[in-house]
Amino acid sequence: MPLHRTHPFRRTATSPEFGCRLSNMSNRLIATIIAAAVACGALFAGAGLFQRSLLSLPGRPGVRVDATRASVVQQMARLHRLETASFTIEKIIEAGTDGNALQEILYGDRILLIAHGQVVAGFDLSNVGEEDVSVSGQSLTLRLPPPEILVVRLDSSRTRVYDRKLGFLSRGDRDLESHARRVAEDSIRAAACESGILEEAAASARSQLQALFQSAGFRDVSIEIPATECN
Repeated sequence: MPLHRTHPFRRTATSPEFGCRLSNMSNRLIATIIAAAVACGALFAGAGLFQRSLLSLPGRPGVRVDATRASVVQQMARLHRLETASFTIEKIIEAGTDGNALQEILYGDRILLIAHGQVVAGFDLSNVGEEDVSVSGQSLTLRLPPPEILVVRLDSSRTRVYDRKLGFLSRGDRDLESHARRVAEDSIRAAACESGILEEAAASARSQLQALFQSAGFRDVSIEIPATECN
């Protein structure tokens, strides 16, 4: 009896039951793919929302200064000062260690400070009493106290360290700049005295007060100012 062989790649007719099972498997596969796609979409949407949430988080908080609270006046004083002269002076101050060459190379600490300062001179009118004012008709005589330096201050916006040199083993003196500033104030005060700030204050006061009292109706106005030393 001859043998009948079936070719392995020959198509054969399928039964209705097999086709139904194949259709059900395909439907389940499609449903699974759709569910996976929906899940991935939700995952990516959630990731995008999380990323946007991170981007919308506030940054590091800034600094807030509240100066609206009530102020308390601890001291009140009347100022009886007449400022009549002001000098602005620039001074170069060099301060620091003073050793030999080797000491300076190893342990030196030197600073060069360019100081800008203002010196104000005038009079303390709280010392003027009734006995210092004399009026006779249209004549007035006023005796003022000696002029004095009222204010010495450095202009912090213009005063600066121009140069600072440190030795190889020097850690630097943290108080050196403060010391240089104090020396600068004293030096600026001395420079104002040498430039005649008190004489200028006396001359300016005499001129201003004479004009003031003459405008008030006095014909003869005499302002007496004693001489003094500036220190």
